[in-house]
Amino acid sequence: ETFGISYEAHLDGHRINCNVSQDGLQDVDPDNAAGDVEQQFLANRSKLEDLAERKIRAALPTRINIDSADVRP
Repeated sequence: ETFGISYEAHLDGHRINCNVSQDGLQDVDPDNAAGDVEQQFLANRSKLEDLAERKIRAALPTRINIDSADVRP
């Protein structure tokens, strides 16, 4: 099981299950790495949703995962 946070994205009439790993949450905002996953997600929601949208548009999957490799520059 992957730790992190999951949410459902809605894009162009499709529902996609998204999971952001704990590492992805910590790496998207290293200054907030000690916060709980919900705080990390809410603080970086816009950036994470933009990443999710790009991944969804690239392949239109039914589920995506955002991890550390996705958030690193």
